[in-house]
Amino acid sequence: MLEQDVLLDLLVRKDNRAYQYLYQCYYVALKALASYYVKDNDMAEDLVQDVFISLLESRNKFETANGVKYFLYSSLKNKCISHFRKQKIRDKYYKDIISSQTEEEHFWDKVLEEDVYTRLMAAVETLPPQCKMVMMLTLEGLKGAEIAERLHISLDTVKEHKSSGKKKLAAQLKDAELQCLIWLLWF
Repeated sequence: MLEQDVLLDLLVRKDNRAYQYLYQCYYVALKALASYYVKDNDMAEDLVQDVFISLLESRNKFETANGVKYFLYSSLKNKCISHFRKQKIRDKYYKDIISSQTEEEHFWDKVLEEDVYTRLMAAVETLPPQCKMVMMLTLEGLKGAEIAERLHISLDTVKEHKSSGKKKLAAQLKDAELQCLIWLLWF
């Protein structure tokens, strides 16, 4: 068993002996705790490994061995919480996909959406700077008055930039989907 002062000194110097010692002392307990919460042995191992990697990358200067122990357990708690949040998002996204359409349909919808968006953004990039800014803020969902305030220009100037920008975009983009998108921007 390492003395507290020796352990803390080894940690400050990033000496592998400190990490090996801590791994031997805490791995089993940390893994058991993680397994209890995530109910997946492989995921529990991954989370504990991440905890030890966090310790390796940490710039903390621990004052006591209990401080190190607290760091390990609180890191594990945070990693478990993060895992649950990510899992919840994945589960919700998966349920939404299943309930609305097949994955293949969703994939092709996303491809089309990304293609239209990419082409629209490339066309917006060709606009004059002030007009481009107005169109970008419009695409972000800002109203004319909000754009005028943010860019420190009059509402009439915003309207002129929107009108000329839409005309220029309509001339560049001939596809029906892009024309509909430009029409939606008009209102």
